[in-house]
Amino acid sequence: MTQPPPATVGSQPADALSVNLMVGQHLRQFLANKNAIDQDTDFLQATDLKVAPYYFTADQETLLKSAVFTLHTSFDAIDMTFISRVIGLGV
Repeated sequence: MTQPPPATVGSQPADALSVNLMVGQHLRQFLANKNAIDQDTDFLQATDLKVAPYYFTADQETLLKSAVFTLHTSFDAIDMTFISRVIGLGV
């Protein structure tokens, strides 16, 4: 007996489980990225990138730190209540 072709092509979620898995994966990736930016922020706040072994110019250091610090501030402003619930970290 041959299988019928799928009802949809691509990554259209076909049922509740598919939606949960897809959204859960995206939110876990977001949290991993948020944690990485937190670590980068801690490192960059304590590090002078203009000296050895980095030797960035002052403008380069400012650009790099501003990008990370702005992202860090934006991520920290996000209410994590529902994200935590969906990925199983909150009640």
